[in-house]
Amino acid sequence: MNREKPEFGWWITILADQPMYIYYFGAFDSYWEAESLKKEYVEDLKEEGAEIVGIQIKQCQPQELTIPPTLYLGT
Repeated sequence: MNREKPEFGWWITILADQPMYIYYFGAFDSYWEAESLKKEYVEDLKEEGAEIVGIQIKQCQPQELTIPPTLYLGT
């Protein structure tokens, strides 16, 4: 069984509205590490006035850590 470390780390992806942004927090060594810290990042964004629309934990390698709507809506 191949137990190589994955190429990408685990990232918390949070989609917020008001202001509309995608935020990436990570990289974490495991899904469970990201899951255990997710609440803290959500609370921080809410304290800044963000309305959270969606949260996802996934393996990826984001090019930017904060993406404004002009980049992900293609405008």
